[in-house]
Amino acid sequence: MSGARAFVEVARTSRLLEEMPAPAQWLSPSENARLAALRHSQRREQYLAGHWLARVLLTHAFGREPMHWSLLERRSLPPLVSGHEESLRVSLSHAGDWIAAAVADAPVGIDIEPRGRVLDAALEPLLLEPGETSGSVVDDALLRRWVAKEAWLKREAGLALPEQLARLRLREVARAHADVRLECHDEIHLAIALVPGCVVERRCEVAWADGESYAVGADQ
Repeated sequence: MSGARAFVEVARTSRLLEEMPAPAQWLSPSENARLAALRHSQRREQYLAGHWLARVLLTHAFGREPMHWSLLERRSLPPLVSGHEESLRVSLSHAGDWIAAAVADAPVGIDIEPRGRVLDAALEPLLLEPGETSGSVVDDALLRRWVAKEAWLKREAGLALPEQLARLRLREVARAHADVRLECHDEIHLAIALVPGCVVERRCEVAWADGESYAVGADQ
């Protein structure tokens, strides 16, 4: 999709909580309802930080003030941008004290995971490519594949169900032609799923290194 733009930021939850106005000033009714349903304090903080960061990015990308933007919460789906439901997309992810947000004028999905996480052994078959055997791929490579597939499914507004993860096939390609781009940091892996040709502006308080870039296909 020529001309598509995406804006991505990764930030610390603690910093965002310090900087944002009181939630009562900017949360939409559907967000308030979702927040009220969250029982764990860390998850509530992640929710607030992510939804504020999305507004900050929308302002950076498309103007107006963060509190101008309103998000419509949806069960098991990314929020919609009120008044721009068909033209703008939002994707959010969290890992510990890290929050990642992406906004775009095209489909977008984002996922982060802490480096060093060892995936459950039951997930390994969902991440192996044809011809690979159990134990033949190191843990960090499996984690990068997990992040890439999660981001892709978010781009497609899908759920990371086992049968869906298993069907996806990842093929390394040049970055300019990738469906999913990986970024690596000492603490986390970040995957951004885009439409081909989408221009990305990345904002972060730490340095990143380019990781793998994948084209994504699916078994029938």
